[in-house]
Amino acid sequence: MNIYTVKTNSIAKSIGFLFALTYGLFIVASLQYFYSVDSGDIGSYLKFFNENATAGLENRSIVGDGLFRAGVIILGNYMGIEPINVLSTLAFVISTLLFAIYAAHIRSTKYLIYLLPVYCMIFFSPIVSNLFASNIRSGIAFTILMISLVYLKGFWKYLFFGFSSFLHLSMAPIIAFYILYQVTNYTFKKIGFRSSFIVPMLLLTISSLFLVAFSYVYKFNVTLISSSGVYNVLILCLALLMIFTNKKVLKNVYGFICVGLILVYLFGFVIDISFARYIGFAVILYLFFLIEKAEIGTIQVFTLGYIPVFFLISLYTVSNNF
Repeated sequence: MNIYTVKTNSIAKSIGFLFALTYGLFIVASLQYFYSVDSGDIGSYLKFFNENATAGLENRSIVGDGLFRAGVIILGNYMGIEPINVLSTLAFVISTLLFAIYAAHIRSTKYLIYLLPVYCMIFFSPIVSNLFASNIRSGIAFTILMISLVYLKGFWKYLFFGFSSFLHLSMAPIIAFYILYQVTNYTFKKIGFRSSFIVPMLLLTISSLFLVAFSYVYKFNVTLISSSGVYNVLILCLALLMIFTNKKVLKNVYGFICVGLILVYLFGFVIDISFARYIGFAVILYLFFLIEKAEIGTIQVFTLGYIPVFFLISLYTVSNNF
């Protein structure tokens, strides 16, 4: 490796790191805005922390939301800062970390120029940025899950899978689809069966229906749809774009999980249950599919299809918050 190559790589890494920091600051600014207008989960969290500022942790739950709230209180006491600053710090760390992970993988692909526009649009889209700025607990859990998917293997992967779902139960379907992919892939290879779309799609459809039915019956992670019909139609178009732009999406683990989450959202929409956060997760996972397996044509088609979605969702978000 010559000096020119080393310098080029160093410059690219520095630029990627600066962009990641910039994105983290953008997320913090968004969080502060949500706090100022009492929107998202921020307002409810801070109301709780203000009302329980002097309360102890003896009788608090250590599962999911209780674990997160206890962690924020402990960090605030240890660092000597207010809960809003703890939440801002957490949002900055997870958003910067995930942005940097994607930046590192995009930098190493030969389709860097083609991926940069959709990479920026996805991360700055409200359906993704709100995962870090508003829904912080699920954002932390998803970041842990993504680190496990990308970097960990064996025991440690499944340990962190468990921890992410322990922190937020919305990670459970993602883990379920990951296991389904591994089992399906192993079984197909064992029996010599080849099916790149129809059979995996059928298995995902059945699994998604089961997850939605389970959530509906047992009121697991269920909220009613509160967004407008136009917004949901827009999300439907985005979902169809991710499923049918490239049928090879189901041969990649990130694409497989992405389609599963999309189906959960669509089936939930039919029975008036909102799984809106899964669209943000699905888009991030689909980007990893584009990085790993997609061809130039797929990247170009998805980018062209995502441009109107990005602007319309951004316009919808701005019109509802300003």
